[in-house]
Amino acid sequence: MAVTTAVTSVLAQASGPSLNSSGVVEWGVKNIIPLVLLIIGIGIIASARKGRISDNANTLTNVVLGMGVIAGAAVLYGFAGQLTNLVFGG
Repeated sequence: MAVTTAVTSVLAQASGPSLNSSGVVEWGVKNIIPLVLLIIGIGIIASARKGRISDNANTLTNVVLGMGVIAGAAVLYGFAGQLTNLVFGG
């Protein structure tokens, strides 16, 4: 009986692998997003040298709109709990 209790307590304390999701997001914000923006910036500069200013303006507008959508999604993700409490009165 004592062995069964000891084994049960050891198995209950053992857990599977865990993922540090906040660390993954922080790493992505620090490393991936600046690289993507660098590549976009280099593409715009290279295109500007070819005299396609109109295309650059469209590309820059799309980049700014995309970043706004991503920022909006991040805000909604951050405040999702408060928004549900506000809407549903919880």
